[in-house]
Amino acid sequence: MKIFYMGTAAYDAMPVPFCKCDTCRRSRELGGKSVRTRSQALVNDELLIDFNGDTVSHFLRYNTDWDKITTCLITHSHCDHLNVDDMCVTQYSEKATHVDYYSGKAGYNMISKAFAECKNMYKHASVNLVRPYQKFIAGGYEVLPLPANHAPETTPLIYAIKKDGKSMLYAHDTGMPVDGVYDALKDFGRLDMISLDCTGALAEGWRNGHLCLDTCIEVVRKMREMGIIDELTTVVLNHFSHNGKATHNDIVRAASQYGYIAAYDGMELEF
Repeated sequence: MKIFYMGTAAYDAMPVPFCKCDTCRRSRELGGKSVRTRSQALVNDELLIDFNGDTVSHFLRYNTDWDKITTCLITHSHCDHLNVDDMCVTQYSEKATHVDYYSGKAGYNMISKAFAECKNMYKHASVNLVRPYQKFIAGGYEVLPLPANHAPETTPLIYAIKKDGKSMLYAHDTGMPVDGVYDALKDFGRLDMISLDCTGALAEGWRNGHLCLDTCIEVVRKMREMGIIDELTTVVLNHFSHNGKATHNDIVRAASQYGYIAAYDGMELEF
């Protein structure tokens, strides 16, 4: 299994437009991996996670084969993860790959309303309502949606994903796991890779809504204690903000001490 990180920032991207903070200044000067678009990922070239306002630029930038993508999981309804206006550009296509979207209630309602108002969208796409702890099969993947510790009005979800004997967890826009999540992951089986929210980066004490490095360490420790992951599991940190007070190099130096990988735009990882 492989994952391609097209975008790795939180809502405000990095550097933030017009921001004069030291982190944004240094990110602009360094460029490269310190410049981040909003978070979006692609699993095995075919399973898309989130559809935000940077989607079109991601696909143009990376020359992605759109025809392979038939499934998209939406984590929640905040605009840096779900942009229904851009999703509906497909209505103008003469031919388009049919995409099945999966989302919690808030995102489902937004997508359904947009599709109903967009000409021909239901010819090119469908939207499916998913609920926490209820597994489903999508595009040949076994998917377990779990509740996220994030803005509840957005019906936030994290996803455990499995196919062909490999499994992963995509856990972004969440703070410390809520009751029941660890047990559900243990039942799902050992994970080969986990991708954790690290919006707070090198700031400290981020526990609700988002995580930072020190709380990610707590999550990893708990998962290892419960046998959800082990020493062979790949740990990736993702979804960064300038509020974390760190450029990419800063995060790499800190995360590498624990064997974690700091994601960057354009990073592909096989596990």
